Amino acid sequence: MIQCAALKYPVSESEQGLTLVLTHGLSSHKESYHPTVANLLRSNAAGICPNWIREIWSIDMPNHGETAVLNRAYLEDRQERGRKEDTIDFSTYLNAFLSIPQLQGHRVVGIAHSGSCAPWTHALTHPDRTHPHPFALIFIEPVFMFPGMPPTDPRAIHGAANVRGVLAKQDTWSDRAEAKRCKGGKTVWSKWDDLALDLFEVLEPASSPRESTKSSSYVRSILRKEEESPLYACLQHTVEPSQLTRMCVALTPSSRRGPDGGHDGVGGLHIIWAEVEEFISKSAKAEILDAMSHRVLSQRIVSGSGHLIPQENPSGLAHALRDVLAGHIAVAAGLTVRAPL
Repeated sequence: MIQCAALKYPVSESEQGLTLVLTHGLSSHKESYHPTVANLLRSNAAGICPNWIREIWSIDMPNHGETAVLNRAYLEDRQERGRKEDTIDFSTYLNAFLSIPQLQGHRVVGIAHSGSCAPWTHALTHPDRTHPHPFALIFIEPVFMFPGMPPTDPRAIHGAANVRGVLAKQDTWSDRAEAKRCKGGKTVWSKWDDLALDLFEVLEPASSPRESTKSSSYVRSILRKEEESPLYACLQHTVEPSQLTRMCVALTPSSRRGPDGGHDGVGGLHIIWAEVEEFISKSAKAEILDAMSHRVLSQRIVSGSGHLIPQENPSGLAHALRDVLAGHIAVAAGLTVRAPL
């Protein structure tokens, strides 16, 4: 049986509050959201968003982070049988998590970054899902591709480069100190928030099965590159436009108000974009919004950040999330009233 490691942050005693469920992008793990969550918790303690948030959960993808360690035997068995992880597997896993007893009766707000947006879409449009969630969705730099997309599309070019790059990258080091030195200099990590970089623990001890000497010990990436590489292929992020439309329609609030003063059952779909267009171009944004039938209730931009918003600007992301919660989702839930213009 596949297992899931999760971080749970109890925030308030209010049963009417929102429960945030966060999923990370590819090659990351659940701890990547901790700097953002810390900012949200400080806002809650300061009374900026009192009782709007009930709980916050951050979960690993099944072959990422601590969860990969728990599932190592399962993942190795899949590799031996020639099976590869894909986003459809992640959507089944996500459906199972959303069905846990601890989330029954909760108003769940899904928050997904990058490559974890497609699994939410597959999960929420699957006819056999076993839960009523979510109440609302917030996508951060969503990566979506569509059938018939040409190989010259920047998303396809970046995806193919990532497939090759992951297989070519170093994934073993003599020790953690050597691995940390490799993060220095002018690399993708040089733009990261300091705490986010400190929390980026993706290593586990290993040793050669043929050697028993101390020199045979080393550290390696928890996320095996042969498991990671296929996840960047275009097909892993391809959805039918009709799927996005169905999901958006289901999340669009009606004008009718429920007994608690909120809108009828849902808080809508919202998108947070990066200011620096590293992966999602203007034309890609337009294509995604068109596939969503322009039913996105709000959009925000995090200033100065590239595609990896949670790692590069967690305080900016927290501000954008508070803005969406205060201006839209908490209003739809009847937790607050939008101030008149």
